Amino acid sequence: MYDICNIKNYILFLKNKCSLSVTLHPLTEEALILTSELISFNIHDNSYCIYVKTFFGAQKHCIERQPKIGEKCKCGSFGGVCYAGVKEYVYPIISREKTVGFICVSGYMTERPEGYIKRTSELFSIPDENLREIYFSSLKRNMPKKEDVDTLIRPLCDMLELAYLKTEENIKDEEDIIDSVVRFIKQYHTENIGLEDICNHFSCSRSHISHLFKKKKGKNIREFICDLRIEDAKSLLKYSNLTVTEIAYSVGFGDSNYFSNVFREKVGVSPMKFRKTSLF
Repeated sequence: MYDICNIKNYILFLKNKCSLSVTLHPLTEEALILTSELISFNIHDNSYCIYVKTFFGAQKHCIERQPKIGEKCKCGSFGGVCYAGVKEYVYPIISREKTVGFICVSGYMTERPEGYIKRTSELFSIPDENLREIYFSSLKRNMPKKEDVDTLIRPLCDMLELAYLKTEENIKDEEDIIDSVVRFIKQYHTENIGLEDICNHFSCSRSHISHLFKKKKGKNIREFICDLRIEDAKSLLKYSNLTVTEIAYSVGFGDSNYFSNVFREKVGVSPMKFRKTSLF
């Protein structure tokens, strides 16, 4: 397979040095973006999007809209506003003249967010006050000019196109399975999912999935889900005024005391102390 490290490093450069929130979204069940090296860029990392997707149905709604974005990509890159009121630029990922995915540069406020916030609140039964607070505290106000973003993103489009062309067709079956499992978990980790749900979805035995996952990721599925929830919680603690209890339930924990104990074990401090010591 083409060296994915170059792509990963360039995306990190765009994020860390250029302050661009870049995500990759596959439109087919292919292997490239779903590999462990790039799948971390499959989910928007701003607190507003994270918070919205902790509510039942929101993640699914977002995924179901992606084919429409793919269709629009056939006419080239464009700027727009997502259903939740986040402004973004979208760029097609092309392989052999076919749109196989898209790149999203997101995380910006729209000029008139009130209607989007109200609709999103009603659609997923999200407290309006919480949604509004996180929207204005976590999204960026000033969106860069598209021509400036074009200059930075077009090389990434070319890198991904080359990577698709050079990716070997005979990816190992077990790698395909685990990449798909990781993507599934990242999409639904705030919901009440467990090993049984994953086995049913992929029609695999518990022992087979558990063995392959531990072998490839170095941790079991339960630990992996827990770590994702803790990362979401850290973001919400830093950029929202939600209570610890609200955050616990939002990211998928059924008990706030258990959440606090797990958080302290994973992070080294309590949720409240983490919030107090985090820099905005």
